[in-house]
Formats: sequence, C-alpha cells, structure tokens
Amino acid sequence: MKRLILFIALFAVACTQPSYPGIDRPSGGGNTAEDQSIIDYIDQRLEAEYYWLDEVATKVNTFNRNVEWDNYLSQTLGRLESNADDGYINSKGQRVFYSYIREYQPSTRAQISGFGIELHYTIAVIDKDNNYYGFFVESVYPNSPAAEAGIKRGDVITMIGDSYITPDNYSYRFTSIQNNTAASLKLKLRRQTGDNESLDVELAKGTYAETPVVYNEIFNIEGYDKPIGYLVYTSFDAMYDEELLSVISDFAAQGVGEVILDLRCNGGGSVASAVKLSSALAPATFEERVLCQIARNPKNTKNDTVQEFKLSNTAEHLTNLERITVICSGYSASASELVVMGLRGLDFPVTLIGSTTEGKNCGMDVTRREIGDINLEYAPITFMCFNAKGFGDWGEGITPDIDLTAEDNELGIHDKNYPLPRADWGDEEHDLALVATLSKITGKKVSIATRATTTDDYTVATRIAPPVGGSLLYDEE
Repeated sequence: MKRLILFIALFAVACTQPSYPGIDRPSGGGNTAEDQSIIDYIDQRLEAEYYWLDEVATKVNTFNRNVEWDNYLSQTLGRLESNADDGYINSKGQRVFYSYIREYQPSTRAQISGFGIELHYTIAVIDKDNNYYGFFVESVYPNSPAAEAGIKRGDVITMIGDSYITPDNYSYRFTSIQNNTAASLKLKLRRQTGDNESLDVELAKGTYAETPVVYNEIFNIEGYDKPIGYLVYTSFDAMYDEELLSVISDFAAQGVGEVILDLRCNGGGSVASAVKLSSALAPATFEERVLCQIARNPKNTKNDTVQEFKLSNTAEHLTNLERITVICSGYSASASELVVMGLRGLDFPVTLIGSTTEGKNCGMDVTRREIGDINLEYAPITFMCFNAKGFGDWGEGITPDIDLTAEDNELGIHDKNYPLPRADWGDEEHDLALVATLSKITGKKVSIATRATTTDDYTVATRIAPPVGGSLLYDEE
C-alpha cells in the first residue's frame, strides 16, 4: 500500500553540501572515474532535493558507490523504506521506480528513421495449444512505412519473419519493432475487425514524424444536438503544444459542445503542457483559477516552495464546455491524472471511462547535464501534486466512473482485456471504450458492430514495463 507523506513547510532548513566523493564516501575501485562523477551527481540531488531526503541523509554513508552509474540509482532507492510512492511493484513482484537517470539524445522535432509502429505493452497468448504470443499494434504514425503498408491500430502481429513469437524470443522481438532495431521487418498480422483477415507485409525503415497528438475527429451522432470532439493524446510533450492547441481551436471553430479526451495510453509528461490543455478546455470564467499545486520537502535546498499553476488564456479556445469525458486505463498516469484531478478540484465535471489509472501523484524536477561523453537526463521524485482543494491522495489510482473491466457497469459494455487495442482510433463500432463513451455522453445506445472482435479470446501472457513518464518540470543545467 502506498503512503502519501505530506511535508508542511514551516521554515526552510539550511543544509551544508558535502564535497564529493568525500573522505566518508570513498570512490571504490571497481568502476570508472566517469561512473564516480555521475554517482556524485546522483547523490547531490538525492541529498538536496529527493522528496524523501530525510531518510537519504541517514543512510547515504551506507550506499554502495562501487557500481556502474546506471545501476546505482535503483540500487540506492531500493535501500530506502519511506519512498513507497516512488514507483510500483510490477507483475513479477519487482520494484520499479519512477525516479530515473538515463542517457538522452538532444533532439528537436526532426523526423526519425524507423517503421512507425507503437506496440501495446501487454502481450497475449494467441495460440494456447502451442503457447504462441501476439503483439498488439497500439498506434501507427501517419506517413510511416507501417501506415503506407496498411497496418492499423488493433492489428495483432502473429509472426516475425518465418518465426512465431514465443516465451523464449518475445523480448528481443518486441524491441526490434518498438525501438526500430531491426534493419527490416517481415510480418504476419491478424486484423481483429471485419472478416478477421490475415495480412502479410514487408517493411523497410523510412522517415516519419512522431507526434503525441495521434488522432482527432468530430462525431455528429444522430439525435444528439452537439458535435463531439475526440482527441487521442499520448504524451504531455511541450514540443507539440502548438499542435495540441490547434486541434482544440479547430474543435471550437466547428462548434464542438462535448470533448472526449483519450488518455488511455498517456503516461504523463510536462506539467506546463497539462496546464495549457486544461486551460484550453476550461470555461472562460476559470481564468486565473489554481489548477494544481506542487509541494516539495521543506528541507529541499534548491527549491522548498509550494508552487501554484493557474489556468490562463481560457477565453481563446473552448470557452463554454460544461464537462469533459476522459478515456483512461492503467497506463494513464501523472500529468494525465493531474488534468483530471485538477479540473475536478475546480468542480468542473470530468467523467472517467476505462479502468483505474496508474496512481502517480508525484513528479520530478528534471535536469540535464553532460558528464564526460554522456548526455544525462536525471529525474528524481522531488514533489507531490495537489489540486485546488488540497487533495492529492490518488496514489492508488483514480477509479473510473464506468469500469469497462467490470461486467456490471451501467452501460453493460464489458471488455475483460481492456485496454488491449481492438480497432483503429476513431472506430465507433469496434473500439468498445469509444462506444461506451459516446453512449454515456449522448444517453443513447450506440451500435456495436455485429462482428465481435477477438480480443476477449486472448489470455495475457506478460507485460513489458512502458517507459517512465511523470509530471515533469525541466531545468537545463
């Protein structure tokens, strides 16, 4: 059970920064000078800024610095007992931390080279007799090799080359597609909609642009008088704020009166982007209202303040929305949850449909630094999130108003393997989450395709941990 630990800032406590590595913390002899420099960097921020820095201070002299730098942080955090909100226990019973340090490539919105396929992180058994696995296509980037080959969200990859996907090879096979490590791909796929057809495609790498603003559409449902704007958004990435707000502006120009925000694949990201999106959706009367607060440990020697984030420019987009509906899942985390709970804290109605969210009520101050030849991005948990009412206790996840995994939900639309993708984005007959959401908004029974998708027939085999997301505040060093 996670515990939310609240620190009430009564006064700032000055701390003397020790030198590194210091007499009391010998460098050790089994790693490199570069390792030690990076470990120094890790320790400096843990002692000065980590939300649970009090325990760090009592144990820092016991940390094993005689390891490679990329093993040090998780090993060190695993020695602490008060930091239960930093991470979760995965399906294998292993502790996974939100805090991270990793290499990064300084980048812009330049095109990348690859196949253009995003895979779902849940892997299912599609042939029980032979124990063959299947990879589910979560999304396909426009104008990518995958899109040009006709691959769609919801397709199931059943073979790669001439090989089936098995317990022995699924890990590197998954990486070869998801991380574009293969030189080319020959795939056999099964489409879950229509006639459940089988497809054979061959892909070579090509260039395309990635974007978290994955899909948008306006639905006009017969007998319902408001156009419904539907937006799929997969990451709060500040580089794409302009593209995100452009979609909202188009919704306003088209007279949209309801908004479906699909965050089922959104693990979080920039706090600033979350505030901008909330501002674009909130009524104009909410201008300058506090969406959220973040609180750090009062002994944080870099920043011990409680920061407020206010809605702004609310009159520029959808000015008269009365509510929004959010499609969510266990992959919805951090900044996604912050939007939901922030707006609810202002008594703006937000209906959740899907399954219980991740439950990440904390965030990171992110720094970037070059040490030796390595560009590093470092993001320890440094703050807790609260809405305008001072509520921040969603560490166990936010329970949806309509749980699609429950057979007895009010709509009678049940998907036991949700959120395994069934169909392409915007498919209002086969995507049961979208079907349920349209039904809830309109009060009408929305048609489900006669041809049932095959997702219910699958058994979950394993899950691969998705990349770390979070509520992120950036500070370039």
